[in-house]
Amino acid sequence: MDAVAAAEALEEWLGDPEVDSNSMSYARALELDEREELPAEGIGRIRAFGFHRYFVPDWLGGDLRNTEQLLMLTRVIARRDMNVAVSESTQVWMMLAWIGGDAEQRARWADTVLRGGVIPCLAYSEPGHGADLAANDFTATPDNGSYVLAGEKWPINRGRTSTHVVLLGTTGNDVPAKRRQSMFLVDRAQVVSGEVTGVPRVPTYGLRGCDISGVAFDDARVETDARLGAEGEGLELSLRGLLITRTLCTGLSLGTGDTMLRTVAGFLADRTLYDGPASEIPYVAESLANAYLSLLVAECESLVAMRGLHLYTEEFSVWGNVSKVQVARLVDFTSKALARTLGARYYLRAQQHAGIFQKMLRDGAVVSVFDGSEPVCLDSITLQLAALAKSHERPRDEDWSSLYDLRAELPRFQPARVSVFGRGRDATFASLPSLIDRLARLTPGGGCDEERLTALRTGSRDLRQRLDALFQRFHQERRAPARTAPPSASAKTTSPRLLRLAEELCALHAKVSALGIWLHNRDHLDEEFFTDGAWLQAALAREQVHEYRIGDLDPATARQLVDRMNSQRENHQFFSIRTTRQARPGAHEAHPGDQPPAAS
Repeated sequence: MDAVAAAEALEEWLGDPEVDSNSMSYARALELDEREELPAEGIGRIRAFGFHRYFVPDWLGGDLRNTEQLLMLTRVIARRDMNVAVSESTQVWMMLAWIGGDAEQRARWADTVLRGGVIPCLAYSEPGHGADLAANDFTATPDNGSYVLAGEKWPINRGRTSTHVVLLGTTGNDVPAKRRQSMFLVDRAQVVSGEVTGVPRVPTYGLRGCDISGVAFDDARVETDARLGAEGEGLELSLRGLLITRTLCTGLSLGTGDTMLRTVAGFLADRTLYDGPASEIPYVAESLANAYLSLLVAECESLVAMRGLHLYTEEFSVWGNVSKVQVARLVDFTSKALARTLGARYYLRAQQHAGIFQKMLRDGAVVSVFDGSEPVCLDSITLQLAALAKSHERPRDEDWSSLYDLRAELPRFQPARVSVFGRGRDATFASLPSLIDRLARLTPGGGCDEERLTALRTGSRDLRQRLDALFQRFHQERRAPARTAPPSASAKTTSPRLLRLAEELCALHAKVSALGIWLHNRDHLDEEFFTDGAWLQAALAREQVHEYRIGDLDPATARQLVDRMNSQRENHQFFSIRTTRQARPGAHEAHPGDQPPAAS
């Protein structure tokens, strides 16, 4: 089934989260969060639906036909309970078997996942090294046709409760640092000798019901076929996998962002202040409008990235980092703005909607540190700015419609094609000249008059000028004499100025994505709100696309955004550029004896 149909089927399976008796209700999520208890019932409910099958590509017998399915399913789960979404989305780490495994390993692991026999964890981090994976101390010593694993990994998700562990271990010291680590996929039940034990979980700010803990190996012997890829290839495989998982993290942000905005908008619409609904106070209305706009832009960035995973897989060395950073930023900034708009209720821990807002605020903040924190992702982008700048000087004449047209069929997802070195190629930025030309040929219609077309053309040209200027500043920064700075004891010497350029690059990427989605879908997403382009004009006008200030939004556009948001809220649809239904009000979850919708 397509991504929208899959999301709607899961919504129906889970029922209305406001029905307290449902396994994944808001009330249940808050109760378990307060007790810091793993949401086993909710995890079991989405497993019964077959969520785990969407982590196995269809060419290996699974249900994953395109990555947008995972985006939408994750969004459905995360809007209810991030503890469930984060606990069960560890299934994504089996993607490393599809990337680095041989044919026999892929088939074997796919069969195990499809039988529901895998709860994996990603064991990269070590207490003393954090993101510096090349410095890890964990050893995987070759010994008579097997490996002996020794060391501790912490902090990791599902460390104690996992059945399988994906880990990096040092297999050689007499080689360059980047070739010392190898990757292993270990079935804890198949360890030949030695011990594998859980490291106690730690209290966390958010995700209080998740198993954030660790795992320790005490001379645990595993067979050679537990290794993925060649010996010494571990770091490269880990980075290739992270480019995919960072992209998929955007579904978590979209899910939490939806619930936070829905909660605040619903509360304020029902609250009477100054002789009218609180949501009609101009300051409040513009706050809600801006929050809704940010979610639309975040969705555009996410959708384009998911399509790019199929169409331009080898170009994701920059793209995966950009999408994770920018979508998280859009939602994080909005969540703080909504907290201010909610006012005093933001501080009250009553078992009401305000309580679920607080939970989503805490839980959603973790996305910016998952699978590589924001500074780590930005640093990765800076390392590729030179290649990006060089590539920017070589125009590409391609048909970009498959990237942006949401109706276009996607080729089979081939995760093994992901490369750590994209040579500066980025399809989104490369498409910008074509998008500008397409916009220049557009004639007024669908509510988009000549005045708006002129504004959009100006905004798109400004995008191009900003991108050109960004790469010019990069060249100037490289040519500038070394600045006097206090000596640093760190080997990480990336200039903060370059990190600033990477931040700006992420914001421009989201704007180009929104422009492309609008241009290539306005003929069939024919609702006036989408086609007239007022929302896009507002997005392009933002200095930094994730930031906004009260008073900057045109009042007519703000009214249009609020009306569309309220329409989708009242009709129980996702906040989205296209119609995707949520569970019916009062709907109970599917009966235990019911069969989940068959994949098709």
